[in-house]
Amino acid sequence: MLTPFVNAKHSVLIILLSILGGCSLLTPKPEVVDTQAEVLGPIDPALQQGFSEALVLLRDEEFVEAEAALLTLTAKFPGFAGPWSNLAIAQSKQKKYSDALLNVDKALQQDEKFCQAMSLKGVILRELGEFQLAKEQYQAALICDPSDVLSIYNLGVLSDLYLHDEVAALGYYQAYLKTQGDQQDETIKSWVVDIKRRVPDVAPKTEVEPANEIEHEASEPQLAGEEI
Repeated sequence: MLTPFVNAKHSVLIILLSILGGCSLLTPKPEVVDTQAEVLGPIDPALQQGFSEALVLLRDEEFVEAEAALLTLTAKFPGFAGPWSNLAIAQSKQKKYSDALLNVDKALQQDEKFCQAMSLKGVILRELGEFQLAKEQYQAALICDPSDVLSIYNLGVLSDLYLHDEVAALGYYQAYLKTQGDQQDETIKSWVVDIKRRVPDVAPKTEVEPANEIEHEASEPQLAGEEI
């Protein structure tokens, strides 16, 4: 259910969280989830209606139309973080990563504690080849929201396939698996086995606590709200 706003002082800004670019190894289904953000002033009904319609377009993978709708919305209501973040998603799905980076930064200018936008920025930076900056952004997202287990997953993929740091990758994969309890993902478990086989003396280390091509096929980054 799409419910972008709840009152004049606080809004529930909804971000459609989807895979950015290409097909996922794990083919997650995008979902719409709520993220809390504070805003000032009354909520214009036109903003609520326009935002809901844009989210439906994103959900239906009508990315060109969603981008156009969100460009109009952000021009009329620039003080809300949610539309800027969703604009970045629509542009990323069209591989307009430079534009997406500008707009996710605008979301963070409106709400510097928008944790999911931080994680989204990490995904965009990875697509732009800025791997170290992507790592820093994922880590910032985890500091913002320690329960963001999919940023741990993203750090594992980034460390493994792009930074070629098996020690860090192993730690992140194991930390991610630990959060899954008895329902651990078999694909990621196989990646752990593969790293241990390639680097038998590796001792895992991570910079977070949990809340290739195998070499495995390159996996797409994931965002909170997705099923994997």
